[in-house]
Parts: sequence; structure tokens; C-alpha cells
Amino acid sequence: MWPFNYFKKKREKEEQERRRAEEQARQQKLEEERIARERERRLEENRRKELERQAKLKAEREQKESIQPFTFRSNCHQRYENDTPVMGLQECIRTVSLVKNTDGCLGYKLDPGVGYIVKIYNDDLGKPNMSDKPMKVVTKSADMVELRGFPIEARSPFGWQEVDYSDYGFVVYYKNGQVEKCVLHMYDRNIRLEYMTKSASSSTAKTNSYITNAPESNKLTETETLVKEALSNLRAGRDGDDTYHPLFKAWRSFQRAPEQLKKIQDEGSFGTAFMIFLSYGTVSDIDDKQQLASIAYLFLSKAIEKNGNDVNLYKNRILLMMLNDEAFGYTVLSAINPGGGFDIFSMNLHPFESRDAIYKMEYVDLLKNPRLLSVDMLNERFSDLNNKISNGFFGQNQTSQTIIEKGLELHKKVLDYLNNKVLTEEDLDF
Repeated sequence: MWPFNYFKKKREKEEQERRRAEEQARQQKLEEERIARERERRLEENRRKELERQAKLKAEREQKESIQPFTFRSNCHQRYENDTPVMGLQECIRTVSLVKNTDGCLGYKLDPGVGYIVKIYNDDLGKPNMSDKPMKVVTKSADMVELRGFPIEARSPFGWQEVDYSDYGFVVYYKNGQVEKCVLHMYDRNIRLEYMTKSASSSTAKTNSYITNAPESNKLTETETLVKEALSNLRAGRDGDDTYHPLFKAWRSFQRAPEQLKKIQDEGSFGTAFMIFLSYGTVSDIDDKQQLASIAYLFLSKAIEKNGNDVNLYKNRILLMMLNDEAFGYTVLSAINPGGGFDIFSMNLHPFESRDAIYKMEYVDLLKNPRLLSVDMLNERFSDLNNKISNGFFGQNQTSQTIIEKGLELHKKVLDYLNNKVLTEEDLDF
């Protein structure tokens, strides 16, 4: 029996050890699973806390960077270059807006919700003063907010191009919770434009005082006073906004009250002023360009009638016709075709008719003084016209003398037409 009991006890002992090992393994596995669950729980708790922290930081940041969108209507602005004021205080309307980005920005690859859009609108011209600029808040205090542009992809004629708008900045100043001043910075050029409001214009007051108090015989109309202001600024070297804005106001002034044009005292300066105004290239409507070119021609021509030896008057009249030939051509056609006479069969010929007429008017003016030909642009035109005459451009029987005679005749027709339309009938509808 002994050997049998020995082996039986041995087997029982081995079985106990196996079961004990299995139990230990099971307990170890359970512990490992518990530890894993605890680790996952802690990780999840840490993730939750981190998300809460990030959300809190985001809310704080958004609160710190948030700005109430606004529209600020400025009636004057000052330009600074290298911290030096230039061009004088410009008294004109600009609408400055700060818009929250909710839907992106046209012309840019900009995600909704990123920053703000800065807009500046030129109320004089009825169009934006600059392209919209996406910006982000960089600093904020109780009375000031600073925004700055950033690198962004913008649409161009060559497709999407990355542009760095960090050269642009925009600072808003507040007083008693209201926008007091907006400043646009162009850091790469060290230029800033300060947009403000003022209750009354001292210069306007001065102008009005002058008009009111001047003797009746010497009293200038509003439109001529503004022209003189513009030309004075131009002679002083301020050929930017200081010249442009008074001319724009002068234009609007005689549009509102055409009778002023009958009282112009310095006709040469008045005509020259609107030739200069056209040279800015800001007027795009063909009817407006025709009106301005016609007014400029009218007064330059009236001045020439009184002082036919003033070479500058002829120079300005030639340049006016050369640089505004399309718009002025419609006036010439009306003058040489009284009552219209345009029909569908001859319509295509009219541009050539006005072109040739203006060429002849230029030619006779170019011959008034040899000094005119010292201007390269005018000398080139004179040579071209002489070649045209020689090559039969105006007709095989046309000579310099016949072109001169026709040019004089055309000048008279156009001047008579404008005298009657503008000064007699006060009709500025071109």
C-alpha cells in the first residue's frame, strides 16, 4: 500500500500547486486589469481637466481679444510719414468699419471666426479706399485696441498668392466707451493715417467768411474758391489729397449750382484745375469724364480768347485733348453734328470723325508757339500729325494750311457749343 499512497499524495500535492499557480495567475491578471482601468480612468480625468483648462483659456483669450464691431464716420484725417505730418489736415468723409469675421473674407483664404476685417470706404468717390484687411487683436486695454495683419493667401491675377499683411496695423482709441480715433499703420513704409472727427472745419469757416465778407464785385463763387485753394496747395508742393479734395468739392459745387460757372473770374486757372483733377485718374464714369473735360476745355478756351499769347494755356488745352480724347470726343461730335444726326448706318464712323477733329484742333494749337515743341510729348504728337498730313491720313488734298483752317473752325464750333450749353442753358448733362 505504501507505494500507492506515496504516489497518490504526490499527485494531490502537484494538483494543489497547479491550482495555487492558476489562482495566483488569475489574481495577477485581475490586478493588472484593475491597474489598467485605474490608469485609463486617471488618463481620462487628466484629459477632461486639460480640455476644461483649454476651454477656460480659450474663453479668457476670446474675452481678452474680443472687440465690439463698429462703424466710425470720420470727417477729417491726417497723414504722417516718418512721424511727420504731411499734406495738411484733409477734411473729407471716410467710413471706417471693424467687422467680426463670421463668414471669411472675399478674396482671401480665411476660415470663419478668425479675427476681424478692417474696412475703409472713400465716401467722396463712392468706393473702398483700400482692400479689406483681415487682422487679429494683439493688445487690448480700456481705452485702446491694437490689431495686426498676418500672413494669408490672397487671390491675384496669377492665382492664390501668400501675402504678409503684418505690415498693416490698426489701432482704435476709445473715449468714454466710444470710438474717438482710428489709426491705420503701414509699418513697412513708416506711414500712418489718423481718422478723426471734428465738429466744424476751421478752413471751411475761413472760406465762408471770405466769401461772405468780400466786396460783391470781387466775391468768388464757392467752386472757384475751392479751385484757388487746390492750386495754392499744389504750388506749395502739396500735390496729394491737399489738391485733390478741394477740386473734388469744387466739382460737386458747380454740379449743385451750375450758375456759378457764369461768374468765374480766373478762367485759365479754373480750366487748368479740372484738367489736373482728371489727371488723378479717379473718375471712371465716361459721362463724368466728358463733363469735366468739357468744362476744362470751355474755360481754357475762354482764357485763350482773352490772352492768346499765354503758351501755358495752349499747352494745357492740348494735353487735355490728348489725354481725354475718348470722353471729350463725344462733346466734339455734338458740336460738329448739331441736333444729333447719329444713325445706325454711320454710328461706326463717329469715333473716327471725333478723333480726326481732335487731331486738327491739337495741330493748330501746337503751331501757336515753338516753345510748345520743347515738351517731348507734344513734339512727338506734332511730328506724328505732320506725318499723317504728308501720308494723306486726312485726305489726299489736305495740307498743313487746310488742317490749320479746319482746326480753327472746329475750336470755334466746340467753344460756341459749350458756351451755349453750359453758360447760357446751365446744362451740365453730358
